[in-house]
Amino acid sequence: MGINFQKKVKKNYVQFTVRFEEDLLDTIRKIAKKENMSINEVINQSVKYALIDKK
Repeated sequence: MGINFQKKVKKNYVQFTVRFEEDLLDTIRKIAKKENMSINEVINQSVKYALIDKK
């Protein structure tokens, strides 16, 4: 089972700075390129998925 990434939908965003481990960011970049999505959208969807899974 994995994340089913969705294409970008217009939403309101808040700018926030986060530091990632280099290998994690490399993985995020690869996913973004493969799915033709922005890095920001991959991160947002991944965090949502993790939070929903936590419930």
